[in-house]
Amino acid sequence: MSAFEYVFTFYSLVLGLAAANVVTGFADMWRERSRIAVGICVPLVALSLLVGIMNAWVTYWQNGASVEMGPSRMIGSALIALPYVFASKVMFPAPGEAASLEDHYFAHRRVLLLALAAPPLVGRVFAWMATGQFVQPGLEALYFNARIAIPLLLLLAPGKLINRIGLGVLLFVLITGLFR
Repeated sequence: MSAFEYVFTFYSLVLGLAAANVVTGFADMWRERSRIAVGICVPLVALSLLVGIMNAWVTYWQNGASVEMGPSRMIGSALIALPYVFASKVMFPAPGEAASLEDHYFAHRRVLLLALAAPPLVGRVFAWMATGQFVQPGLEALYFNARIAIPLLLLLAPGKLINRIGLGVLLFVLITGLFR
């Protein structure tokens, strides 16, 4: 087993757990839709998490040739993947905990938005440590800056409409990022 395969197995398992949590959350949301108001923000966060997980997985796969096994690689992989697992559990309320998913989002939005910004930021820091370059210039820089900046800017915007628009823009950025 190569260093890439060894690290990628761990990384994939953690990201897969986060994706499974999101899908389970969607199923719970569907089952409880007559009792709990769904809203827009939580589904946008959930879709952003799923597409963010895909982006993380694809980026890791594309950089596979340069992967070396070691403590810093394992720590970096965990710091990139674990915020997805955390957010995938926090974004949905426990059964009977909330009457509205929108209310739940706004009660926990700071931690959710930080969890959305953390993986690309950590990934860029570890890439910078390995290559000396924080991000490639051009569209790549715009993409990663948007992935970090949008959730951080939403921390300053308490309104529902701004959060809905911002999360929609983040989802758009993430989807287009899959094809970069």
